[in-house]
Amino acid sequence: MKQFNDLIADFWRDYAALVLLAGGVLGVVLLISFAIWAKRSRKPLRPIALAFSMNLALLLNAEGMWVIAIDQLKLPAIFAVLVFAVFEICFLTATSLAAEQYRRTSVYAPDGTIVTPGHPGAMLWIAALIAGLSGVIVASNAVTFTEKLLRLAVPCMIFLMWWAALTAAGQRVRRGRFAYSPRRLAERWGWLIPDDDPDLVRMAAERQVRRMVVNYHRVSAGRFPKPWWRSRLLKDARTAGEPVVDEVIEQLSRIQRVMDLLVPGAVRISVPVRTPAAPAAAAPVLAAPSESSPDVLARVLAPVSPPAPAPSGQAVQFVEPVQFVQPSPSAADVAAESPAPVNGRAVAPVASEEPAPVPIESADPRRATVAERAAAAGGGVLPIPAQRGIDRDGVAAPGAVPVSPSPVAPTSVPLAPVAPSSTPASPVAPVPVSPVPVSPAPAAPAPVPSWASTPTGARPAVSIAGSPWWRLAVDRLSKMVAEEITPEDLPEMNYMRRTELARKLAPRVQELGEGVVRTFINEYISELDGEHVESAYPWRDFLPAPALAQPGSEAWHNALLDLRTALEEELGEGQPLDPEELADLLAPSAPRLDDATIRRFIGDYVLALSGMTAPGNAQPWAELLPRPQSVRPASDDELLEMHGAELFEHLRSTGRLSRYKVQAVTGIKSRVQADRIKSIIEERAAETATA
Repeated sequence: MKQFNDLIADFWRDYAALVLLAGGVLGVVLLISFAIWAKRSRKPLRPIALAFSMNLALLLNAEGMWVIAIDQLKLPAIFAVLVFAVFEICFLTATSLAAEQYRRTSVYAPDGTIVTPGHPGAMLWIAALIAGLSGVIVASNAVTFTEKLLRLAVPCMIFLMWWAALTAAGQRVRRGRFAYSPRRLAERWGWLIPDDDPDLVRMAAERQVRRMVVNYHRVSAGRFPKPWWRSRLLKDARTAGEPVVDEVIEQLSRIQRVMDLLVPGAVRISVPVRTPAAPAAAAPVLAAPSESSPDVLARVLAPVSPPAPAPSGQAVQFVEPVQFVQPSPSAADVAAESPAPVNGRAVAPVASEEPAPVPIESADPRRATVAERAAAAGGGVLPIPAQRGIDRDGVAAPGAVPVSPSPVAPTSVPLAPVAPSSTPASPVAPVPVSPVPVSPAPAAPAPVPSWASTPTGARPAVSIAGSPWWRLAVDRLSKMVAEEITPEDLPEMNYMRRTELARKLAPRVQELGEGVVRTFINEYISELDGEHVESAYPWRDFLPAPALAQPGSEAWHNALLDLRTALEEELGEGQPLDPEELADLLAPSAPRLDDATIRRFIGDYVLALSGMTAPGNAQPWAELLPRPQSVRPASDDELLEMHGAELFEHLRSTGRLSRYKVQAVTGIKSRVQADRIKSIIEERAAETATA
């Protein structure tokens, strides 16, 4: 190997100039050839030039990896090649996959131009990570600071050039933005004017709306310092546009509705209400003036004022119902004898104490007002009472009801006379309305309760756990589950069956969702099988009672085993109890057994413990009953017959027998009896040894 290196060094020393000249000429020839090829094929040289420059830069980066592997890590040459090659191969693979993903997700026009740019996917970030890591590793071995910057800048520059060349036609619109970017912070602090940037304009409007809503609640609640918050609210009110004001009022109303739903009975905050535009004034009444009734005519001819907003801040104003009054026959007779017409209309002398009626007819029969249609059925005069709002304390507030803005018909209508009176006239104006055919209105749908139709902005009230509508949906679900699952199906209700049943029933109760349906089915099956579960939803009353197991079935035997385990634990405490008390105490331990079976089993178990013959010996649970325990302790002969062989074997194998070993094997507590058994075993062992 050394001789080969010497040969290469000698060759380079003798022919270096010639090799460099040949390489330069070859490069010029290749460059000219590529230029001619690009001109004839009309293909740009930019991709080829970019690929060539990337390979040169990668060679520079690979040289740094080679130096680290040879000088720092002391690796053999073959492993050094693997070290620097793995980074470059991974980088080239990641960039190739990212470019392929970008071209595949791009939408192209028929002429080949990109209509909608694509996205390179996750490989973009992987390629950037590989470039950054390789640059940092190579720069860490540099000697000077300038070399460190050069080693770090080369891979980053390669990546940026590749990304810029790939996305030269455009990039897909970003799905998110930094919440605290320099531009957004500058606009927030007032250093930047939004101009035509829709994102900044929308952000400024949303922030102003949020600020006005918060400051309004602070002012309404009397938050200290109240003048400061009022001045802040006034500052925003000066520059707020109509859309911002509408959004503020809508948010305040929605917040109040949500608070009424979540915290009923809480102190309400006055919410402003935007009043609609005032309707057209009512038609004037043409009547002859009278010296004794100027105030009556003035009140009748005065236009109807727009409705005053209720001081309570509520959006709904209550209006008294419209009353229909039959016209007075004397007024009609007097109107028929009217001698003098004014402006084409007959004017009757003032001879009645009734207020002047206002004739109102709709110019278009198809657009008849509610007053006309209602009066057509009654054929009488329609008095319109004054509107009354309800304030916060429940006191009626005076208001005005706008008369329907239907135009006055040009035809002549007889008018009722206005009688002089010294008493103040009533504020009710009877309006004679001509009969208009009324088509039957379609039946209105059933009203939805306000708590169920309140748009909370997050989810409908029917999906709130515990609400009445939610409980109705759970009730329907429980009935459907009860039709699908019976106690005989419990052994077959595995995970697959439960999932299949949840997917089957979820579309029928879409307001609950598949997850809630699956949870209910699991808890329903557990409760039906006798397993008590702690539910996170308020549907305990919709879960079934445990199903009684069939005598002799596997579930019945398992329930008996659970009951016996609970009975042993209870009797192990040493507190004697009556069988009836034990049955009442241990009934929850076996929910799938009926009360009679529980009482009979416990009675037979207690009798078996006392050594008496239990009638349950003929029952299927006879094998579960304990062995009879005698009150008389076992004698020495009985113990030797049962445990003598074991004790003798222990003495023969160990050469000694202690009292504690005798007590442990036989289970007796008397030390005197244990000593007697020990001496008998030792004597028998000695006799056996001498024999």
